[in-house]
Amino acid sequence: MSFKNIIKNFLFSTFFWSLLGVFTLSNGGDSDISCLKSIKESLEDPFNLFKSSWNFDKVGDGFICVFTGVQCWNSKESKVLYIQLSNMGLTGWFPQGIKNCKSLQRLDLSFNKLSGAIPSDISTMLPSASALDLSKNNFYGEIPTDIANCIYLNALILDNNRLTGQIPQQLGQLTQIKTFTVANNFLSGPVPNFAIASVTKESYVNNSGLCGGPLEPCKSDEPFKSGFIVGYAASAVSVVTIFMSYCVPWEQMKKRKRMTLKKNNKRKEAHKVTKLLPSKLQWKSNKQISTLERWVTRMTFAELNKATDNFSSDNIIGLGKMGTVYKATMPNGLFLAVKRLYDSPQLEKQFMCELTILGRLRHYHLLPLLGFCIERKEKILVYKYMSNGNLYDWLHSLEDDSMKLEWLLRVRIAVGLARGLAWLHHKCKIRIVHLNICSKCILLDQNFEPQISNFEEATSINSKNTDHSRSSSINNGIWDLEYVTKDVYDFGILLLELITRWEPSQISNACISSNLLASSSCLYEMIDKSLIGNEYDEEIIRLIKIAYDCVQPFPHQRPTMVEVYQKTWAVGVRYGIAYDFRIVRRPQIAAAAAASTGDEIIEIETAET
Repeated sequence: MSFKNIIKNFLFSTFFWSLLGVFTLSNGGDSDISCLKSIKESLEDPFNLFKSSWNFDKVGDGFICVFTGVQCWNSKESKVLYIQLSNMGLTGWFPQGIKNCKSLQRLDLSFNKLSGAIPSDISTMLPSASALDLSKNNFYGEIPTDIANCIYLNALILDNNRLTGQIPQQLGQLTQIKTFTVANNFLSGPVPNFAIASVTKESYVNNSGLCGGPLEPCKSDEPFKSGFIVGYAASAVSVVTIFMSYCVPWEQMKKRKRMTLKKNNKRKEAHKVTKLLPSKLQWKSNKQISTLERWVTRMTFAELNKATDNFSSDNIIGLGKMGTVYKATMPNGLFLAVKRLYDSPQLEKQFMCELTILGRLRHYHLLPLLGFCIERKEKILVYKYMSNGNLYDWLHSLEDDSMKLEWLLRVRIAVGLARGLAWLHHKCKIRIVHLNICSKCILLDQNFEPQISNFEEATSINSKNTDHSRSSSINNGIWDLEYVTKDVYDFGILLLELITRWEPSQISNACISSNLLASSSCLYEMIDKSLIGNEYDEEIIRLIKIAYDCVQPFPHQRPTMVEVYQKTWAVGVRYGIAYDFRIVRRPQIAAAAAASTGDEIIEIETAET
């Protein structure tokens, strides 16, 4: 069957059903490779959520940087920046080989089943760490005093473990600390004297022996010391007997406490973050900046000015509605993208929105925000540098013939973008709609994985309205439906842009005037001619059908992003693109589509927050 006949059949089917409705360098650093190999060998991964993607046989530039849960500094220098292996059911002890990731800044092993003691020499293992999250595990023993030597820490999260003894007073000397919690452990004694007000009594909840600071005052030193020594000696003798006698009921009681605390914390966290989003945002510099410094590193204007050669025009890599983007080179050779905002009071709201969302949320397909700067009238955002620029330039470059995206990359970009939007709408803690999805805000990393950027117009939506069915959204609020489906519509336009290489305005005008699918010859003329006749015809038609569903004129006619992700992934399954089972655990649509093509579902997941 010819391609034009396939299009005719597609159009007939489409309009028939419409009438029924309403109209890093070389092979990477050896030490970092050794680090990741050690982690893979030391941790049990019962659900195979990360080990299957950690394939050390496939060497090449930055090959470790595409591993699940791993982010690197840049593609030319495969130094691991983040390791995020949260909520994967991992078992084992703290991985000793982590010391070989010498540039590691953030380590997140939360929501797993890890046990054992926190290493006593942890500062030598994580000398550059700015964030350490070991919460929701089974770590026991004392908090090592050596953590106080991790001088760059701004987040230390150890809640919901089995830690005992006193909290080292030296932790109060961590001048960068912004987030600290040891709730739901078995700690006792006086708490450290932190200089920041954000360490409140909630940071210590459900540790009955703690005192001082934001808690009740401690008793006099001598009675406390003698009582602690006697109590500690007695507990050392009887701990096994007590544990064996009361293990089950105590664990049940502790589990109930955790569930209650988790629900309360989620409500508080959602309330705190939502307050910063556009609908309720007000500029309260000191308080808001203090909150944001928990998640994003604050940088000085002097160091960014030096890294951009005094913001030289030679380093400009982009111009946007908010400001100018520069390529910065740090003293260690790391490349960053620095967005210097225009001097306008009207941009304060957008600045805080971008900083709040990208600073707080982490996902494989969200552009990593690494830092920010606020000094005098200067407002600057610092991102991970994306070596392949934005998608728009790749689709519409007239000067460089080498900037042509092969079909596999276009499919990968479509699937990745759908996955990121589905996560924002349905799975992240604060449901987010972007409201400005376009090819210019989709950046491409060294592997052409899409990164969603430009959240200055984003807003939050009602978390109750995120059910996977469209009827649920309609019943719970027309406002949220309009906002959510705006992203769906924009995704449809971008999908057609990937297929046709038309300008977005041309596609939008064609959709509005209903000429987009007026005839098979019209549709055939739209498709990028470099794609025709290369065994992609059926896949092109399937993606056009997905796009057609997304650009329906009425919001309630459009699918959810979960449905879009499932169908888009089903097109890319033949290329080995992994399915994200955390978006929806029972992917009936995707499974059926994969079965129809005889392909196998591969499950690989990236840690995200």
